[in-house]
Amino acid sequence: MKKFTFHLVSLVHLPQSRKYTSCAFTQKNLKLARMLTSLGHEVYFYGSEGSDVEEYVNSDKLHFVQTHTLSDIRKSWGDGDNRFEIGYDWQNTDFRHDFNTEKTEATKKFYQSCVDNINKVKKPDDFLLLTMGSYQTPIRDEVKLFLNCEPGIGYRGSVPGNFKAFESAYIQNFSYGSAHPYESVNGSYYDRVIPNYFDPDDFEFGGTAGDYYLYIGRMIKRKGILTAALACNQLGKKLILVGQGGVVLPNGNLTATTNPDFELPPGTWEYKGFAGIPERKKLMSGAIGTFIATEYLECFGGTNVEARLSGSPAITTDFAVFPELITNGIDGYRCNTLNDFVWAADQCKNLDRGLIRKRAERFLMNEVRWDFERWFQDLHQVYLSTLGTGIKGWHYIPEVQPNWREKITW
Repeated sequence: MKKFTFHLVSLVHLPQSRKYTSCAFTQKNLKLARMLTSLGHEVYFYGSEGSDVEEYVNSDKLHFVQTHTLSDIRKSWGDGDNRFEIGYDWQNTDFRHDFNTEKTEATKKFYQSCVDNINKVKKPDDFLLLTMGSYQTPIRDEVKLFLNCEPGIGYRGSVPGNFKAFESAYIQNFSYGSAHPYESVNGSYYDRVIPNYFDPDDFEFGGTAGDYYLYIGRMIKRKGILTAALACNQLGKKLILVGQGGVVLPNGNLTATTNPDFELPPGTWEYKGFAGIPERKKLMSGAIGTFIATEYLECFGGTNVEARLSGSPAITTDFAVFPELITNGIDGYRCNTLNDFVWAADQCKNLDRGLIRKRAERFLMNEVRWDFERWFQDLHQVYLSTLGTGIKGWHYIPEVQPNWREKITW
């Protein structure tokens, strides 16, 4: 099995650290580097000072390249609060970035550092992993590698010309349709659906439920926080709310600290604020059910898998990714009306928590890494086919089938 070199371009506005567990993309970057090095591939990881990728990946195949400093982050996004390494109280506000605004000096420095460092060591068949799509296109355009990949599209705005791995069939088809409205669209053999992936050490299985339901996520209305509260009020059951960006007002109402779009009056809920990995483990493993009642079209909604890996049924909406992931009456329930949510939450106590966990194990890192292996091996063959007419791309069939085929969940 051929070993490759990957240049993984991470995020600008945060150190790539296990500390920032509420940033799903930060955690995906760390885990992707760990998966690739576990397969024997070489990874150059580009990120800021303060990243702990070397500690987490712990492989001689990893090369961390510092692109900018914590001071750069604080200058671009901080508010002068030196108690926090990024300059503001991120546990009580949303993370700050410039994805959709004028690029900051930190971002410009990041772009240039990535370009300079990649161009020093790149080989023609190296892979460039662009983990934030169009935001990182300036790096792609200056590096000029053939194997430009978006390895985890859980966002709108993938880039023409990149090879793409989508987190769900929903976001793949949404992206194709959005790029070609009112047209009959062909698919691409070299784009793939590869689900989000999870570290088993982040979860503990709860074979027996406690006496509460759980909501875990950002404190915004679109994530379904009001739906969860209404359902639990109706049942007279405790709801624990966990996540960054909330504040309880003097009148007892819960609202968001940044761009508040709701006020939740007192009820059966209890707000616990941000929770790190140890706290999340315990809360998820003990929840009767976990609400992921997002109103917007969720690309993957990783909390639904995190809950299920803990044995807690997922209580979701019935659109976007969830019809792909949740089988009613087994993994949890997909709901439309408040009546659905109330009934589903009550039924969660009757589901087989062991079966819920077992079905979610397909999303663990050791499983998903083989999906990536297959994709990158296929893409490398495409690269080879560009070198001469006698080399096959799509038509290539090896004399001996690789053993990773047996390890993929088809």
